[in-house]
Amino acid sequence: MNNYQKWFQTVLVLILLPVFLVGGFNYYIDPLWTFNHAHQYNRIQLSFNERQQKTNRLAFGKNDYDSLLLGSSRVTYINQHDFTGQRTFNYAVNNMLPQEYADYARFARQQNGRDFDTIYLGLDFFSTNRNLELPNQFEPPAYYIDQTRQFGYRFKNLLSTDLLKYSWKNLENSRRGEPLSFSYDHSNVKTLVPAPAQEKAWRIAQNMDWYGNEVYGGDYRYGSIKPALQQLKAAFPHTRFVVFTTPVSEELFQLMVDQGRWPDYQHWLTEIVEVFGEVCNFNYPNTITRDMANYYDASHFYPRIGTLIAHRISGVADPALPDDFGVRVTRTNLPAHLRAVD
Repeated sequence: MNNYQKWFQTVLVLILLPVFLVGGFNYYIDPLWTFNHAHQYNRIQLSFNERQQKTNRLAFGKNDYDSLLLGSSRVTYINQHDFTGQRTFNYAVNNMLPQEYADYARFARQQNGRDFDTIYLGLDFFSTNRNLELPNQFEPPAYYIDQTRQFGYRFKNLLSTDLLKYSWKNLENSRRGEPLSFSYDHSNVKTLVPAPAQEKAWRIAQNMDWYGNEVYGGDYRYGSIKPALQQLKAAFPHTRFVVFTTPVSEELFQLMVDQGRWPDYQHWLTEIVEVFGEVCNFNYPNTITRDMANYYDASHFYPRIGTLIAHRISGVADPALPDDFGVRVTRTNLPAHLRAVD
């Protein structure tokens, strides 16, 4: 009997030990942001599933935010801590589209336990193409939100060997301590490391080709974003909206014009102003957009430009802000602004 018990105990240990090791390691590194502890070995986090990771942060974190920041991958490079005097959560994710705004914002408000004083909303012209097929397809917001509400969700994930791969990569990157593009720290701040000249030239060429063929050209058809913006605004009647456009490089802006999208650009700005009364427009030729040193590729600005945007839209004095970067466009000055940009 004793031999049988020893055999059973040995087998049990052999079975459970890997489970505890995998679960413990995934917990320690926390690549899905379900436990939110920070230390030197998980300070660099791969953004392999931004929608789920940021939704998890809200679902399982200690939330007390004054403001919310929404937008696409461009907006992910705006540091939420650059909004001085406010506790801001950056809920921007790769290819976030207007029809997703309201669902994510409502979930964020629910987890926050109160209304946001301000919602900062970054808008991209590319989202106006109703025929656009994005290179990455994502589930609707309800999918990621419902994940967090499943019984035992965050503990079940600890046993995932797929998650283990990301935990290990995060550990290796954190131990090296070198900046890594498209990665986050545990304060929800994203990094974008300048690419070598040859790689940057290739990225710009790829960007220009994709936007020319898939976004601005081809079977482009303007799709109104007004209903989605109205839905978002109606869902937050007690919240102030600060709306801004995301600045692409002048080269990419000019491609938009050359492809015949100038009337659509005017329509886009008009719709934004009709819904919110005003918009801070950064997306036109100016000191920042003319300098490719400010861009990782043709469409994504570096985080230091995100800081300038945050300071402009939140009213923080910054001597580094060029006077021509960011124009407050209202119903009154919209026609003059469009004539100045044309």
